[in-house]
Amino acid sequence: MLGKIGFRTSLFLGAVASLSALVLLNPLSVKATGENQFDNTGIVFDLETIVEFEFIESNGAYQATFGVMNLQTGEKTPLLVEVKPADRVQSVEAESTYEDNSGESVSNDFKGTPGNAVPQPLVAFKFQANTPYLFYLESTLNGRPAGILYSMNSRNPGGNKQLRFEGDFSTLGTGGVALSWDDTGSLLVDPALEDQDFDDFIIQVGGNLDCPFDNEETSQ
Repeated sequence: MLGKIGFRTSLFLGAVASLSALVLLNPLSVKATGENQFDNTGIVFDLETIVEFEFIESNGAYQATFGVMNLQTGEKTPLLVEVKPADRVQSVEAESTYEDNSGESVSNDFKGTPGNAVPQPLVAFKFQANTPYLFYLESTLNGRPAGILYSMNSRNPGGNKQLRFEGDFSTLGTGGVALSWDDTGSLLVDPALEDQDFDDFIIQVGGNLDCPFDNEETSQ
């Protein structure tokens, strides 16, 4: 059986011909059990599940790639890829201007937006049932590797929390979950300059996103 998060029911099955059944994930169609996990300790679904990811914005001098890692195989799958660090060129000496004003994010430093810094801002990934995963954010600066951060705290140096989950498994099929990365754990960040603003790469997961397959013709 296949669970689905974020896809509209008008999804053309021909675009994913390998799928034999599609179940809209909500509290009625999928029972939440201890096997379902979506937080800083890991990602696990008890059903084969398609999840949508939408890039919202980035704020930082790094050029980043967000993806999923299968912890059983070690395979990394890039999902959202910046083709440049920001929409416009800025000095790497610039400080973060992020503020949290009554729940509203305001930031102008190295802003990257959908369709510009990330040309393909809406993607989907199929998670295998009962398989452990984590998210990763791999960064470069002027072509130099700047480290890899993980959604699983135990994988980061010092057990640091580098990704904030705003929501959990129970909200994936309804309002969705916001993933907010903080890249201060990257190798090129001086500890004295760490800002811990959790606005460096922001993603919306699940919820009521548009389906990237909706406008595709069926393949059969």
